[in-house]
Amino acid sequence: MIKFHPSALLLTFLSLTSLFAQSTPKNPPPPPPKKILFIGNSYTGGIRKIITELIKSSPHADTQLTFINPGGKTLAFHLASQVTIEKIKKGNFDFVVLQDQSQTPALYPDRFKKAALGLDKIIDASGAQTVFYQTWGRRDGDKKNSKKFPTYEAMQKALSQSYAATAKACQATLAPVGDTWSALRKKNPKLGQELYAKDGSHPSKKGAYLAACVFYQTLFKADPKTLTFTAGLPAPEAELIRQLSSNSSKK
Repeated sequence: MIKFHPSALLLTFLSLTSLFAQSTPKNPPPPPPKKILFIGNSYTGGIRKIITELIKSSPHADTQLTFINPGGKTLAFHLASQVTIEKIKKGNFDFVVLQDQSQTPALYPDRFKKAALGLDKIIDASGAQTVFYQTWGRRDGDKKNSKKFPTYEAMQKALSQSYAATAKACQATLAPVGDTWSALRKKNPKLGQELYAKDGSHPSKKGAYLAACVFYQTLFKADPKTLTFTAGLPAPEAELIRQLSSNSSKK
């Protein structure tokens, strides 16, 4: 009969435990979302087509996207909307993306935060996670509020700070579309101007593509550089947008 020394048995047990621990991830990545709700206005509507096409062409093509995006509306409007609230409560969503009216977070950060906290509470109770769609400054500054935001840079700084602070207060995720937009304007000023529609406010197809790539990185934890979908953009432009969007999670 073979006898094993207690110390040998202990070493064997510890070795097997260590091997098992190395082969089992401590924090396995969460499964990709299956249902996503976007709540906002025309800035959300402006990316709807491109983000839907991008996801349909990706490995996550079975993800269902739902949009509530009446023009010009604020998060305060959505918080008071029975349609919006019922959709959140009954939709069984994994993520709910929030986008406020394009000037509100910069001009009225407290108003933005109050509405966001109210919606976040409802989203949490529904079992979903809140994601904030950080938007971008007007191309030439906010002409209606030129004393406060005479330039794009001034408006973008206020938007970025407001969205970051509110996302932190809600313990929510931030999709840094506006920050990535800013990075592209610095990297390629000509293309940066072309992210806008003619009104200098809403996204063009190129701007929508940038937003879609940032959301792909944020929502799916997947690298936009692996995408083949270009939305019909010239290859070098699409490649640069994907590269900067890939870096967005590192900001």
